[in-house]
Amino acid sequence: MNKLIAAFLLVFALLPLQKVLAQGINFEHLTLSEAMSKANDPAKQKLILIDCYTTWCIPCIEMAQQEFPKKVAGDYINPKFVSIKIDMEKGEGKEIGKKYNVTAYPTFLILNAQGQEINRVVGKSTADEFVEKVKAALDPKNSLKGLKAAYEAQKGMQTGMPYALALYQNSQDPSPVLEDVFDHLLDYERFSPDYLQLALGTVKFGSPFFHKLLMYKGDMDQAMGTDVINRIIFDKVRKDMYCIAAGSAARYNIFYTSKEVEEVAYIIGLLKLRPDQAETHICKIALYVTNKDIDGLISYYKRYIWIMPPTDVYKGILDGILMGQMAKANDAQKAAIKDYFKTRVESLEKEAKGYRSMIGLTN
Repeated sequence: MNKLIAAFLLVFALLPLQKVLAQGINFEHLTLSEAMSKANDPAKQKLILIDCYTTWCIPCIEMAQQEFPKKVAGDYINPKFVSIKIDMEKGEGKEIGKKYNVTAYPTFLILNAQGQEINRVVGKSTADEFVEKVKAALDPKNSLKGLKAAYEAQKGMQTGMPYALALYQNSQDPSPVLEDVFDHLLDYERFSPDYLQLALGTVKFGSPFFHKLLMYKGDMDQAMGTDVINRIIFDKVRKDMYCIAAGSAARYNIFYTSKEVEEVAYIIGLLKLRPDQAETHICKIALYVTNKDIDGLISYYKRYIWIMPPTDVYKGILDGILMGQMAKANDAQKAAIKDYFKTRVESLEKEAKGYRSMIGLTN
């Protein structure tokens, strides 16, 4: 009897929690085809909202756990949309990603009941911000077509920036628009933080427009600071260079020719990033790996990497890249790689011995 009463009490205790959880966005377990059928119900037609996510996308997880359960999100979305979540790397998600050209995560596709894209929302938001972004996306003037029309009617920064951003979010190249805007703006506009962040953040590394922007590196440095501009430029290739150096580029659909890696290493070298930070060496390391120059790679590590402090997290990552070359190395190269790590071990042991002596430890 006591157990029965306890069970009832537990159920009643959970009811308020269930009610709170039910207040958020109601994501249904449907395929896109099933969602289209449900949205096309003549009695209650709706739009379709697709949360395009991946399991490794941290902002996707954060929004799912922290923002979508909020009442403000459910109150606006649930009456208007059939909402579904689709992993872009599994099942029908792969085809949906190709069909709608989804390349950034999280991306939220807004479709009509026939599966035609109306607009999309890209990136992490709070629940309140997300609702406002969806409202804006449903306004025809904020569609890609509407933004293009506004830009062509009156070209300038006010119309060009929103249109370029929409192109980028729809996985289309915004450079022609941004370059046209750049060529016709006054200096205080084209070297403004808003313009530079969008232009440098979206331009393809090594493209003609990228090279044009670099011709004005001094102006950009003066506008936003050299460290900020350097970081934006380096961030464009950081992940790609790590993948190339680690031998995992193909897994992430990253493809560079040796000449392209050389250009990246050359341009990043001109930025004069701090040499005491292990991360700044990744482009040169990627070039050695691309050229299959293990002897050059070992020599580079002995000259620059081994002296890096072991507390630098990137130092451990770079050491892992060198160790990964063991399988491809000949006997002499394997011996040289082992010698590199032996030198590191001896250096650390000597340092540890000094600390033991300082605090009176004998073992």
